[in-house]
Amino acid sequence: MSTSTFRLQYLAKAAAGVPRDLVNTFVSAKLHPIRPTVLIYNCTWVCDAKCTMCSNWKFGDRKSDMTLAQLEPVFDNPFWTAVENLNISGGEPTTRNDLPDMVEMFHRHLPRVRKIGINTTGLTPHRAIPMLTRIVEFCAAKGLLISIRVSLDGIGDIHNQVRNVKRGFDKACQTIEAMQALAKKHDNFQFGIAATIFGTNMPDAENILAWARAKEIDVVFNMLRFTDAMLHNKELQETIGFREREETFMRKFFLDRVQEESVLSGQAFMYLHYADMIANGYKRTMPCPFRSQGLLLNPNGDLHYCENSEKLGNVLDDSAETLYFKAESLAHREHLKEKVCPTCLSPCQVNVGAMKQFVPYARFLKRAYQVKRDPQRHLDTLPVAEQVR
Repeated sequence: MSTSTFRLQYLAKAAAGVPRDLVNTFVSAKLHPIRPTVLIYNCTWVCDAKCTMCSNWKFGDRKSDMTLAQLEPVFDNPFWTAVENLNISGGEPTTRNDLPDMVEMFHRHLPRVRKIGINTTGLTPHRAIPMLTRIVEFCAAKGLLISIRVSLDGIGDIHNQVRNVKRGFDKACQTIEAMQALAKKHDNFQFGIAATIFGTNMPDAENILAWARAKEIDVVFNMLRFTDAMLHNKELQETIGFREREETFMRKFFLDRVQEESVLSGQAFMYLHYADMIANGYKRTMPCPFRSQGLLLNPNGDLHYCENSEKLGNVLDDSAETLYFKAESLAHREHLKEKVCPTCLSPCQVNVGAMKQFVPYARFLKRAYQVKRDPQRHLDTLPVAEQVR
């Protein structure tokens, strides 16, 4: 189905939750902490790629991954019933044979979920295609929106080089073609590719864009960031971190994407966010749901508020509710807000944060319209960092 149709469906679900979002925004800001509405679950660090910009594959250990039998009791708790947006990532999620059963388990325990997202390398099509097909068909039967993206970090040998996989591009293309065909059958399913841009593949960014357009595939570009809780790549920052050349290219590249995207698109929001941070010395101005209503769960049960937070504890030892609300954890979240959030580059669920924070979102729509009409006005429209929420 078309990306615009999927977005309309998602916006309709989001609109239905506006009254609750308004209450949550007030309560979390003025009264007391609220339960999480956004969850990222890294279901394994095991991966079929050895990416040059991510070290998760080095930590892959199937014996340390929570089994489904361990996971289900964790989520059999009213604490989780406020979750609306779930993203399943890794490592490579399709290396888990129980991934479809996991999605079904989440459906049983997350009654308010609006959308499920899955990120995949697509490098093992013989395994990934039937598994993802089963998940899409289950979600269609249950009326759940699902978004799946295959990572594609270059065309041909560039992708193989970034992923360190022989014929990686050809293998990913098999999964892409199958998922693209599946998306035409199910109006609850949005499919696309995702590219992480950094020094190695930066010259190929325009080629990725042209390839995706020729194939009529939705594409989202991410700017590489460095975080151990999510990517285990903090140590790589000195060697592949951004320099002036990369920043100049990426700011223009992302502003060009803002011009092309609808101002209602979450991608446009993210691209303007990237361009802003490059231009203002990495001072964040965009909302983030993880500041007040997000969680990150890692394969072994370690729980974090977000990809930049310390471990709050382990859900196999204590309930997620206890870890989330305990005084020490809440104090740590306040520390994050003060010391880490102001320069955080993460795009995770940034569009969700925008829609839940209506004043910042209205300001974004105004700015995006201005930048679309005249990219040269970008610097003049930059908001002050104090608007981060």
